[in-house]
Amino acid sequence: MSGPAFVPTADVIRPEDVVMLDAFIENMRAADVSPATIANRVSVLRSASREVTVPLCEAQTPELRKFMARDGVKPSTRRTYLNCLRAFYRFLVEDGWRDDDPTTRLPRVLVPRGEPRPFSSDELERLLTSGAYSRTRVMILLGYYQGFRVSQIARVRGEHIDLQGGTIATVGKGSKEAVMPLHPVIRALAHSMPREGAWFPARRGGEGTIKPAAVTNLVARARQRAGITNPRLTAHSLRHGFATSLLENGVDVRIVQELMLHADLSTTQVYTRVNTQMKRAGIEALPVVEIPTVSRRVRQASRDAVSGRNVAWRCRRHGEAVVRVPEAHTPAHQGL
Repeated sequence: MSGPAFVPTADVIRPEDVVMLDAFIENMRAADVSPATIANRVSVLRSASREVTVPLCEAQTPELRKFMARDGVKPSTRRTYLNCLRAFYRFLVEDGWRDDDPTTRLPRVLVPRGEPRPFSSDELERLLTSGAYSRTRVMILLGYYQGFRVSQIARVRGEHIDLQGGTIATVGKGSKEAVMPLHPVIRALAHSMPREGAWFPARRGGEGTIKPAAVTNLVARARQRAGITNPRLTAHSLRHGFATSLLENGVDVRIVQELMLHADLSTTQVYTRVNTQMKRAGIEALPVVEIPTVSRRVRQASRDAVSGRNVAWRCRRHGEAVVRVPEAHTPAHQGL
């Protein structure tokens, strides 16, 4: 006789799923997948394990589709779910856990192309003068003048800065290592930051560096103190401001692509969309012509004799009004 059905709680997943997740994590590490990607995929799969009514190894397309179709999930998050599930079930097939891949029949997720949400230079100044601590100000400047993501900001170390060469080493999305030009503002700040070790060490004696989420929270608090009420402006908006400012100042889009560490140029081209100010400047650049205040149309008197058109005129015959037509225009049958 079978036991009761397993009902996972918020913090517990099925034992079978734990085994598969451990194997999947091991495989991703062997493939040198970035720790951030691994953490994100594990989070999604743990959530799926709690929502799906059967072990993930046995789940079919309908169960996975129901998980993706939950209310309150943004299109971009659904796409993240789909990509994670595809990677997981591809591994299960390749590793012999199952024979088929149920994600091949999941629908494609259409995500509207996002609009850039950059901080303006005025808002940047307000962030820096709102009473933020010096450490938070350095984080803000790294985002705006180096175009760093919060994960890159959190990991900056003194050893990454080459003052003589004017460069800063970083690791971008997908564990992409790069050495970038050092902006003069950051170069000046570097003299007051540690020459060795983390610029933003973990608090309360913790090991390593501050978490990326902490960078996000600190910038959010600075935004609130500055009285910037737009909720769409986040720490990542500093990076948007970096790209938008470069393009508005005439920097080639391919150079911006390299500075942003974008693998695909189409990602950078999102920032080439003109803003409202540029649209207004463009439409106001049209030449202005003199607009007359009157129509200047001249009424012409009818010239019946010259025009050769049929002309009617009145004559009196027996006290009645008669319309006569000139002979040249009299129809042939009228004389019969």
